[in-house]
Amino acid sequence: MPSLNITKKNQRNRTISKYGIEVVNNLTWRGWEPGGEYTKHIVLKNVLVKTQKIKYSVPNSRFFSTLYPETIVLSAGTQFSLPVTFRPLDKIQYDDKLVFNTSDGVFEVNLSAVLPKHDLSLPNELNFGMCAASDNVQLTFEVFNKSELPTKFVWAVSEPFVIQPPEGSLQPKSKCQLVATFKPTSAYVHEGVAEIHYGNNFTCCKQLKLEGIGKYPHLLVCGSGDKPNAITNPGMESIIKFGDVAIGKTYEKMIELHNLSPVKAPFTINHPTASSRMDTVFTCKETRGIVPAMGISKIPISYIPQTVGSESVDYVHVRAIGNVTKTVVKLVGKCKGPEISLGSNIVNFSRVEAGTLTTRTLDIVNTSDVLGAFQFIVDGEESVFKFSVECGTMNGNTTTTVVVQFTPVHPINYYRRVTCIVQNQEPLFVDLIGTCHTELGKPPVLEPKHIDRYRIHEARGFSMFPPEHLNEMLKAGKLQLDSDGYLTMPQAESFENCLKPPSEQTPMTEFFNDGYCIKDKAYPLHVSIDTNQVDFGCCTELDHIGFKTLNVTNNTKGKVTIVWMGSPDNTFSVSPVTCDIPPLKMTSFRVSFKPNAPNQFYGAELEGYAFYKSMRDYRLVQDETFCPPWCMTVNAIGQTFQHGQQTFMPRLSFDKKELVFPAVDVNGSVYKTVLMTNSETSPIRYEFDSDPSGSFIVKPSKGLLRGKHQLFVVRMNPKESKILKHTLNCSINDDSKHTKHLPVSGSSELPQILLDNQGTLFFKPTCIGTSSKRMYNVRNISRIPLQFEWKIPPDDTSFVSVFPTHGTIMPNEIQTHEWTFTPKQHQKYVLKPYMLVTDSKHSGDQKKIKKFSLRVIGEGSAGEIKAEKEHINLSDIVVGTAVTTGMTLVNLGDCGLHYRLLVEQNLDGSNWDETMADDQPAVELNITQDILPARSERKIFATVRPVRRVDYTFRVYYQILMPDGIEAGVPIENEKLLLCELTTTGVYPSLAITDARCSGSASGVSKARLWSLLSLDNLNVCLDSDPSPEELMYSRITRHSTRRRIPVHTRSILDFNFGAAPLRSEPCLLHLMVENTGTVPTEWALLFPSDLQLELEYWAETGEFDSDELHEMRIMDNKLFDVQPRKGHLDPGQSDTITLTYNHEFAGTDRLPVLFKVMRGREILLNFIGVTVDHCKPYVHFPGNKHMFSPVPVGGVNNPKQVYELYNGGAVEVAYQLDLTALDYVQTENFNHRVFECLNPTGWIQPGQTANVQWIFSPLEAKTYMVDVPVHITGGDTALITFTGVGYDARVMGDTMRLSDQTQLTGVPPIQSVPIPGQLLYLSEERISLGNLALFSQARKPVYLTNRSQEHSVTFEWYVTSKAHSQMIDIQPVSGRLAPGQSTVCKVNFIAKEEPCFYDLDLVCEVTDMTVMDNYLEELNKWETELHRQKYEFSITEKDFNGHVPNKRLCEVIKDAQRVPSPEYKKYHTLPPIRDRDTVTDQHDAEGDDELVSSLWPKPDPPEPFLLHLGVTARTHSIAEFQTNFPSDVEKCFIDKSMSKTLSASPGHQQENIESQYCNEEEGNTVGLVVANIIRGLLEDHDFHMALSEVPREPIPYFSQFSEQPVAVSRMEQTSAVQSTGSLGKEDDQDQESIIKNTSAAMSVNSGSAEELAPSATGDQRSVYSHTDEDYEQSLQQEQKRMQEQTLKRLPEFGNFLESIFENSIFNIVSEAFQGSVNLTARPRIIALPPTSSPAPRLGSAGSTDSRRPGSAGKTSVGGSLPNPVIVRTSSAGSA
Repeated sequence: MPSLNITKKNQRNRTISKYGIEVVNNLTWRGWEPGGEYTKHIVLKNVLVKTQKIKYSVPNSRFFSTLYPETIVLSAGTQFSLPVTFRPLDKIQYDDKLVFNTSDGVFEVNLSAVLPKHDLSLPNELNFGMCAASDNVQLTFEVFNKSELPTKFVWAVSEPFVIQPPEGSLQPKSKCQLVATFKPTSAYVHEGVAEIHYGNNFTCCKQLKLEGIGKYPHLLVCGSGDKPNAITNPGMESIIKFGDVAIGKTYEKMIELHNLSPVKAPFTINHPTASSRMDTVFTCKETRGIVPAMGISKIPISYIPQTVGSESVDYVHVRAIGNVTKTVVKLVGKCKGPEISLGSNIVNFSRVEAGTLTTRTLDIVNTSDVLGAFQFIVDGEESVFKFSVECGTMNGNTTTTVVVQFTPVHPINYYRRVTCIVQNQEPLFVDLIGTCHTELGKPPVLEPKHIDRYRIHEARGFSMFPPEHLNEMLKAGKLQLDSDGYLTMPQAESFENCLKPPSEQTPMTEFFNDGYCIKDKAYPLHVSIDTNQVDFGCCTELDHIGFKTLNVTNNTKGKVTIVWMGSPDNTFSVSPVTCDIPPLKMTSFRVSFKPNAPNQFYGAELEGYAFYKSMRDYRLVQDETFCPPWCMTVNAIGQTFQHGQQTFMPRLSFDKKELVFPAVDVNGSVYKTVLMTNSETSPIRYEFDSDPSGSFIVKPSKGLLRGKHQLFVVRMNPKESKILKHTLNCSINDDSKHTKHLPVSGSSELPQILLDNQGTLFFKPTCIGTSSKRMYNVRNISRIPLQFEWKIPPDDTSFVSVFPTHGTIMPNEIQTHEWTFTPKQHQKYVLKPYMLVTDSKHSGDQKKIKKFSLRVIGEGSAGEIKAEKEHINLSDIVVGTAVTTGMTLVNLGDCGLHYRLLVEQNLDGSNWDETMADDQPAVELNITQDILPARSERKIFATVRPVRRVDYTFRVYYQILMPDGIEAGVPIENEKLLLCELTTTGVYPSLAITDARCSGSASGVSKARLWSLLSLDNLNVCLDSDPSPEELMYSRITRHSTRRRIPVHTRSILDFNFGAAPLRSEPCLLHLMVENTGTVPTEWALLFPSDLQLELEYWAETGEFDSDELHEMRIMDNKLFDVQPRKGHLDPGQSDTITLTYNHEFAGTDRLPVLFKVMRGREILLNFIGVTVDHCKPYVHFPGNKHMFSPVPVGGVNNPKQVYELYNGGAVEVAYQLDLTALDYVQTENFNHRVFECLNPTGWIQPGQTANVQWIFSPLEAKTYMVDVPVHITGGDTALITFTGVGYDARVMGDTMRLSDQTQLTGVPPIQSVPIPGQLLYLSEERISLGNLALFSQARKPVYLTNRSQEHSVTFEWYVTSKAHSQMIDIQPVSGRLAPGQSTVCKVNFIAKEEPCFYDLDLVCEVTDMTVMDNYLEELNKWETELHRQKYEFSITEKDFNGHVPNKRLCEVIKDAQRVPSPEYKKYHTLPPIRDRDTVTDQHDAEGDDELVSSLWPKPDPPEPFLLHLGVTARTHSIAEFQTNFPSDVEKCFIDKSMSKTLSASPGHQQENIESQYCNEEEGNTVGLVVANIIRGLLEDHDFHMALSEVPREPIPYFSQFSEQPVAVSRMEQTSAVQSTGSLGKEDDQDQESIIKNTSAAMSVNSGSAEELAPSATGDQRSVYSHTDEDYEQSLQQEQKRMQEQTLKRLPEFGNFLESIFENSIFNIVSEAFQGSVNLTARPRIIALPPTSSPAPRLGSAGSTDSRRPGSAGKTSVGGSLPNPVIVRTSSAGSA
């Protein structure tokens, strides 16, 4: 809304408060004159509650004066008025001030005298609001002259703002009103500033801010009650259908103008044809108006139809202001008239005696709802036929029964065809027939069939012949009867056309073409009268009879008899009454007028009948030649008004003020009816003037109206093509002053069509093979309905088509025809179709057809659609959600393309199966069929909704469609063209537990055991699987349960076991690292039962709870289980820590179901289980009642040992015992084979410790074995554990089931991810997997310890949890200290001893914060000093003699206080056994301790160490099994054979080797047979023999310890090796010296043998070379030395020593690299040193020296110089 913003300024001086004094800020004098004296007062008021003293100083200038300055004392609330006088001398401005001093401060009052100046007051801004473009908004505002001077002003303002008047003058203190106008021309925000210049020379200026917003109005037009929709009418055309409206009635309809803009919208309505067309039936009185903002205006439009059956079409144009929008409103209406019909077309009175009255009834039915008038053209007073109702009106859907009377007098046949004129309808006809008989005259009876036969004969020309002639010709055979019984003359040429049926003529034509009104009768009259109108004029003498002559002519070939009806005594009569007229002769009759009263109007219809004379007797007539009579009527009128006497005053009216005829062609006829209504009872004489041009004819043209209604029929028959206008003058009662004028108009028009765009139709470039459509307007500018037909040349029919091809276009109608252009080639097309148009009334007449040509121009072009991005990756989408992306389609061609998009879906991924192939595509396109214009692009939105967790690939294809096939989808080609490809992956929110830690009461639990207690492997599997539909029912946290128990919608139920601990222990804290392993954000929640329960009203609570609900309520009320946080949100890759707490408050087992819900993902029910044990109760914690052994292959010799753990969760030592009875049953069932074997079925478990029960599972068959073993706990419960083992055949399974250490079956993370509060030291790995090892080998692994604290130093110390584990695992260093930020390396060494086994060892690293420990030691030292002082210093008082004396001495108490736990206790952290003590003794000691403690300084508590767990896993195999299953790892493994000898030399093994197994005879035979077959097969095997021969020549491996005996390289070595091996096998306890001695002895023996062999080997060379004894001695010494070296290398001690060197070297290198001393990853550097001397001369082959020979070690080149150049390789710059 427009607004006026006026800011009022306060003209009064503002009062302020200064230091508690209220005073004005300044004094101003106005309107003063020089020489005058003006006084004002300064009022000082004390607003404080204390008295104040004020001092002031007088003004500095002499123009301002006041009282003598004295101290002013003001009490609280009082005031003082200080006068100030101003005495000006000149016309200038004066300024001064008064200064006031108070105890609190100083303030001033300004004094000023100003001169009068021009000043105008006006608003700050004018906001016009929003205004329609080209409209205007006006605001009125005032300008006030505040000065005392007359002020002229002038405005300066820019468009679209205008201010009127633009200039003016204001007297002092006066104001004027101005009008500001805002008239925007466009739609945007207009901001302007209007400047008003005023004052002398207009030097002063003020600004007025003007704001306004221009808006384009938006008008939509629709019918009343319809909803406006611009989308359905893209051409902005609304259609208002009036339907069928009764002729002459006014029907009004409203069109609604909807203004959708926020501004008012002025509009104009234009009716183009209102003045140009004569037959406009639509009128709109409102031509302009305003539609309010966001409002509706209704405009009435009237429809007054004038022609029955015509359909009117017209148009009105609604334009918004500024011609922003133009809406064409099409008005369509159809005129309907009465539908009156007669119940029968013929009334047969049959045979009637003369003078007898006979009646018949005739029904008149109006089947429409339109009122209609009717009139029978018959005079009942003069005719033998009399109607009870000759004229009247009929309402819609009514029936009127008319009684027809027949009173014949003459014995003749009577036949009259009576016309019934109906208003606004074609006339009706009824045939009245009858026959009159007398005693003398009996003519043949006239029947309806005679009328039908007569019409056929009349058409064939036989009616002109009398019946007797026809009878003779029929007898003579000149005439014949056709099949219908009608006469025919086939021999005569003139009668050939008579066989055709008679041409039908319209009722109006039949009515007018009676031979008198129009001389164009279809058939000649048989008997004609020279006139049918007899007007006697005015007869003033009543006794004088007037006469008129009628000439009647017989046009037939026979004699006719004329008989006139009526009495001679009537007013009008004819004489003679009867007369015969010969053929083709004429006879005159006299009509008499005998009025009986003056001043009256007379009128009558004289009726006569003519018939062949032979028809007077029935004996003279045959039925085939029967001819009915012809009725002749003459209208006679007259009047007897005397001269000077006025006729009757008529009161009549016509139903139409003007007659507008529809257009007709030249010489065509069109008819309209006019109803004249007589409102009086007096008759009315009427007479219409004739049209000189003969175009308009009225029937009846004159007559006497005696009733209420008279119907006239007006005929228009144009003679040439032009607009006809005429006025029909109707003379009433022979008085010119009563003449009525009826304007009539019409036109004769030829078909005329207006083609749009001057007969040219342009098509945009169109893709070859497709079609483009254009709408082309065709308008009928003529006033006649036209039938059209489009013709296209045959050669052009394949390129262009049109719809509709033919039809009817109404007058003034604009039809839109749809043209389709289909190019076949890349070229331009110029086509020339044409339209054939004809008048609807002359359809088929080739002479009336008019041709209109059209020129069609188009071009064919090639088209292709491309996507802006050929590949769109939507990444990952959560299943069940939707993601929308845009695809931009680009058409670079010159033609628009109709296309259809098709989507092909491909699924892939690990979760895909064949059942998904029938899935519906998971993508939806917002547009699948559309049109892409030329050189444009369109964005298509694809919404992807994955329903499965698979990889989706959507290939989007397109097909070019025919425009006609957009709805039907008819492509040009079946081939699909690839447009783009969309890829996505349906995922579920994915979580995984990546780490778990425990503290509190569970700090002693290893990571592997914690992983098993919490079922984290199963939990991760469940989290990684797909949710069920039931789990996805609630995608968010929803309270949907009415019970306290959690409703389970999932099958995934897992146990979360918190373990067991004694009562009142510290809480069990479990820390879980939850990581979002997926690619989408994930929300999760841990929901307790109360989180899912609906909050019911109090009355809905039953109050009845079962035991489980009560148990859960106790847990939740006491908060035994707690989770922090309960819910969270994780982005991809993000992790969070969940802390689970279990409080040991009540003894027993606590269970609580908790729902782990991942939003839009899995729901997993976690059963929280915690056990709290009484202090005195033995308890072993069993996580489950089932245990699965690792699979073992069938047929193994040394099956590995496996471990079952028993954890003591109580506070006392526990003894356990396994009942192995069930194992015997399993052994019996398996052929006495020990499938399950328990090695330590009994034992003790310390509190908080774990016992390892060793088992050996030896399957006999490839199947699953199960056994239930009771585990008895002494003093506790018994648990039944089901042990399960799976045996498999390694030959069948092959590589699918290979031997392993089973570490891949568990998901325990090796690296810590969860930070623990208070943790300072971190391990590089928490789980070490050593893999598969051979017995008597070692495995080493470095572990890095890092102190991440920047302030605290720590110490660490390693422990093992079992003494047995200390024999096979070692860690170095065992303890140490790390400064802040320091790191170190620990070497874990595992020794494979004993038998094959599965190992899962737990090492504990105890970490102590030395910073806290030092503080503790300092406090402890102070405490001990104080304790030592108190030990020797004491005081004795009287209370000591009267009080209780302690049982223990003070020194004993001190010793107890100083007692430190033993190292073993500290090492294993076991709790001491708790035993009951005497209550009295406890109470006594407690009292003494309290007294003692009260006198002692409390001892400080040592800091609690932090425990880190290191898990070590391995699996050991026998040497043979390791060689078989891991051949690639044999060379990587070193076997210490000394350990195997030590193990074999142990008493247990010796006894085991010596002890033999007993077998029966059957078993012995079986074993012997098997061994014999094996040996026989080896002896016959050629490959075996070849292998044995190749064994001595095989190279010796570096680790030769795998062979049972050393491999011989030569015969000498073989002999030495056998002896040395034999000596080592017999004497394992000999030292190295004895071994060397034996080796020397063997060498001496070998030397002797060598001497014996030497001559034979060199016998052929004795003649050439001679060898001395020294040569042999030297050779023997070298050989002996080499044998000694080989023997030493084969010793186990040498191998162990060598491996130790390698181990320590590598460990040192790794330690240095970890400390940063060396960089192992740096690139090696090559340094080329310059030569130090000349290169040494090369030696020939004879003098060459091989440095690789043992003898060449230590030798250098000649001169001792180095070769040139020398290459030195360094690892890094630092090491170089």
